[in-house]
Amino acid sequence: MQEKINTILMDALSIDKTKLNQNLKQIINELQNAFKNSKELILEANKIDKKNSNGFIIDLTIIDNIFENIKKEDLIYGSVTLSQKDNDKNLIYGKQIMDSGIVIVINDGNPYAIIEIILRNILAGNTTIITNNGYMYGTNQLIIQIVEGVLEQFNISKKLIQIYLTENYDDVLSNYANIDLVICIGDHNLQRLIAKKSNNRTIYSGYENFDLYIEDTTHLEFLNKIVNTGLNIQVYVNKNTEFDNNNSILVDDIDEAIAQINYNGNRYSSSIFTNSKENASKFVREVKTKIVTINTSPTIERLMDIKQADLVNEKTIVYPMNFKFNGGNNNIILNDTSII
Repeated sequence: MQEKINTILMDALSIDKTKLNQNLKQIINELQNAFKNSKELILEANKIDKKNSNGFIIDLTIIDNIFENIKKEDLIYGSVTLSQKDNDKNLIYGKQIMDSGIVIVINDGNPYAIIEIILRNILAGNTTIITNNGYMYGTNQLIIQIVEGVLEQFNISKKLIQIYLTENYDDVLSNYANIDLVICIGDHNLQRLIAKKSNNRTIYSGYENFDLYIEDTTHLEFLNKIVNTGLNIQVYVNKNTEFDNNNSILVDDIDEAIAQINYNGNRYSSSIFTNSKENASKFVREVKTKIVTINTSPTIERLMDIKQADLVNEKTIVYPMNFKFNGGNNNIILNDTSII
C-alpha cells in the first residue's frame, strides 16, 4: 500500500498546471454540463451503493446547488487583483492567487463533500488526493471519472485529482514532506483521529454530519423522515420523550444534550425539536455548531464551511506604474482581475 501512495504522490508532484490556469472558468462550466449529462449514470451507481448498504440516496438538486455556489467564487488560481496605488512612490500593489500545492482530503465518502472540495481545489489550482475507506465507492468512482474526463478535454492530466482507498490513514499522512495541506471532512471521531496523526497544516470540517436533539414529537412523521434519510445524523432524545430510534442517545435534559453535542458532536449543523421557547433560546445560545435550526431539519442548510481562501496562497506584487506586462502597450488597470 505504501508503494501505491508513493506513486500517487510522485504523479501529483509532476502535474503541469499551465492549461488549468488558462481555462478555469471553462473547466467549471464543462464540469457542470458533464454532471448534468451523467445524471442517469450517477443515479444508477448510487442505486447499486444503496443496494449494497453502502450509501444513501443522492439528491441531484444538491449537486446543482454546489455548482451554482462554486461559480460565484472570485478567488481563482493565477488571478491578479491590483488593489492599491501609491502616487508618492509611483508604485502599484497587488495580489496574485497561488495554489497551496498537494492537498490530501481525508473524508467519510460523502459524495457532496467530495464534489465540492474537488471543485474548490480545482479553482485553487491544487493537486488533490481524495482519501477514504470506500464508503459509496461506486458513486464516488463515477464522480472521479467524470472530473478526469473533463480535465483531459483541456489537456490537463487526470492525475490532478486522484483517489486512494485505505482504512489506515497513516499510509498517507506519513508522507508529510510531500503534502502541503490536509483537509479532514467528517464526523467528530474522524476529526479527532486525524488531529492525532497529521503533521501538516490541517483544516477540519463536519460538513454533511448533523446533530439532532428531540424533546417534542409533535411532528413525529417529519422527525422519522429526517432520521431515515441515510445521512450521518446523530440523534439525542430526552428520556421523557417517546421516540423510537435504536441509534439515538438518551439524555436527561437540554443541558446534557448541549453538553453531548458540544463535546461529541460534529460542530457543523444541529437542530432542536421543542415546544419550549426557553429551551430553544438556550440551545441557540450555547450549542457550538456553525448552523443551528429550531423545529427544522439540521440538513436544511448544506453549505461547505471550508472557505476558498483556506485553499489558496496570496503572492504580493509591487511594480512601478509605468511598467508594462507581456510586452503590451497598456498598463494593467487598477482592480483588474486578469491573469498575468
